[in-house]
Amino acid sequence: MPMSHNHLTSRGVAVAALAAVWVLVLLSLVVSPAVAVLGMAVFALAGAAARTAAPLRRAFVVRERAVDIVVLSALGLALGYLGLTAALG
Repeated sequence: MPMSHNHLTSRGVAVAALAAVWVLVLLSLVVSPAVAVLGMAVFALAGAAARTAAPLRRAFVVRERAVDIVVLSALGLALGYLGLTAALG
Protein backbone atom coordinates (compact mmCIF):
# COMPACT_ATOMS: atom_id res chain seq x y z
CA MET A 1 0.00 0.00 0.00
CA PRO A 2 1.68 3.25 -1.11
CA MET A 3 2.05 6.03 1.40
CA SER A 4 0.67 9.44 0.54
CA HIS A 5 3.07 12.29 1.15
CA ASN A 6 1.19 15.33 2.39
CA HIS A 7 3.87 17.91 2.97
CA LEU A 8 2.86 20.87 5.09
CA THR A 9 5.98 22.82 4.16
CA SER A 10 6.65 23.49 0.51
CA ARG A 11 10.04 22.74 -0.99
CA GLY A 12 10.66 26.45 -1.57
CA VAL A 13 10.07 27.32 2.07
CA ALA A 14 12.35 24.50 3.21
CA VAL A 15 15.14 25.63 0.87
CA ALA A 16 14.71 29.26 1.97
CA ALA A 17 14.95 28.25 5.65
CA LEU A 18 18.11 26.24 4.99
CA ALA A 19 19.62 29.15 3.05
CA ALA A 20 18.77 31.51 5.94
CA VAL A 21 20.60 29.23 8.36
CA TRP A 22 23.71 29.28 6.18
CA VAL A 23 23.51 33.08 5.88
CA LEU A 24 23.39 33.36 9.68
CA VAL A 25 26.39 31.03 10.02
CA LEU A 26 28.36 33.08 7.49
CA LEU A 27 27.36 36.33 9.21
CA SER A 28 28.60 35.00 12.54
CA LEU A 29 31.93 34.01 11.00
CA VAL A 30 32.50 37.06 8.80
CA VAL A 31 30.81 39.97 10.57
CA SER A 32 30.01 39.23 14.20
CA PRO A 33 28.21 36.64 16.30
CA ALA A 34 26.00 39.45 17.64
CA VAL A 35 24.65 40.09 14.14
CA ALA A 36 23.81 36.41 13.77
CA VAL A 37 22.02 36.38 17.15
CA LEU A 38 19.99 39.41 16.09
CA GLY A 39 19.17 37.58 12.85
CA MET A 40 17.91 34.60 14.85
CA ALA A 41 15.77 37.00 16.89
CA VAL A 42 14.25 38.38 13.70
CA PHE A 43 13.50 34.86 12.45
CA ALA A 44 11.87 33.89 15.77
CA LEU A 45 9.67 36.99 15.71
CA ALA A 46 8.83 36.35 12.05
CA GLY A 47 7.88 32.80 12.99
CA ALA A 48 5.54 34.13 15.66
CA ALA A 49 3.96 36.48 13.14
CA ALA A 50 3.64 33.67 10.59
CA ARG A 51 2.06 31.38 13.17
CA THR A 52 -0.43 34.14 13.95
CA ALA A 53 -1.43 34.55 10.31
CA ALA A 54 -1.15 30.96 9.04
CA PRO A 55 -4.35 28.96 8.69
CA LEU A 56 -4.58 26.00 11.04
CA ARG A 57 -4.50 23.39 8.29
CA ARG A 58 -1.20 24.74 6.88
CA ALA A 59 0.66 25.30 10.12
CA PHE A 60 2.41 22.77 12.29
CA VAL A 61 -0.56 21.85 14.44
CA VAL A 62 1.10 20.18 17.41
CA ARG A 63 0.38 22.70 20.15
CA GLU A 64 -2.07 25.50 20.69
CA ARG A 65 -1.47 28.49 18.47
CA ALA A 66 -1.20 30.81 21.48
CA VAL A 67 1.56 28.68 23.00
CA ASP A 68 3.60 28.85 19.79
CA ILE A 69 3.16 32.61 19.52
CA VAL A 70 4.11 33.27 23.14
CA VAL A 71 7.15 30.96 23.06
CA LEU A 72 8.46 32.28 19.73
CA SER A 73 7.90 35.90 20.80
CA ALA A 74 9.70 35.35 24.11
CA LEU A 75 12.57 33.61 22.32
CA GLY A 76 12.83 36.44 19.78
CA LEU A 77 12.79 39.13 22.45
CA ALA A 78 15.35 37.29 24.59
CA LEU A 79 17.68 36.76 21.62
CA GLY A 80 17.28 40.39 20.62
CA TYR A 81 18.16 41.56 24.11
CA LEU A 82 21.17 39.24 24.32
CA GLY A 83 22.33 40.22 20.83
CA LEU A 84 22.27 43.89 21.78
CA THR A 85 23.76 43.63 25.27
CA ALA A 86 26.14 40.66 25.39
CA ALA A 87 29.78 41.06 24.44
CA LEU A 88 29.94 38.54 21.59
CA GLY A 89 33.20 39.35 19.87
